[in-house]
Amino acid sequence: MEFKKEIEVNSDREDIWELIKDYKRIPEFWHGTRSIEKEGNYYMVQFAFPGKGKMQLKEDEDNFILSENYLKGPFTGEKTTQLYGNDPVKIVSVWNIKLSPMLRAFSNKLQGHFEQGTEDALKRIKDYFESS
Repeated sequence: MEFKKEIEVNSDREDIWELIKDYKRIPEFWHGTRSIEKEGNYYMVQFAFPGKGKMQLKEDEDNFILSENYLKGPFTGEKTTQLYGNDPVKIVSVWNIKLSPMLRAFSNKLQGHFEQGTEDALKRIKDYFESS
């Protein structure tokens, strides 16, 4: 499953970067993630639907890229979030994941769900910065 969503936010890139790279705040904006706990070099993710995953986070500070590499769980693969420009900032979220065998039968429905969830998360981030 691959897709890309983006949104423009009227705010400072450094401020947005500080928010999106804070793993503890991911569930606040990405409602498909219920909680994240750091365990060593990995992060254990409890999804909003029944399921848990294991991921690694990689921050590219120079290019404002946050990579979430999902290693185990209901899907594997990567979601990247990158920031472009400054005031306005374009936030681009790119998903490239593979569903587990038991979820593949629902791939069309789930893709729509993931895409809508991404649009909603980006809108929540935009609202956070533009309504304060």
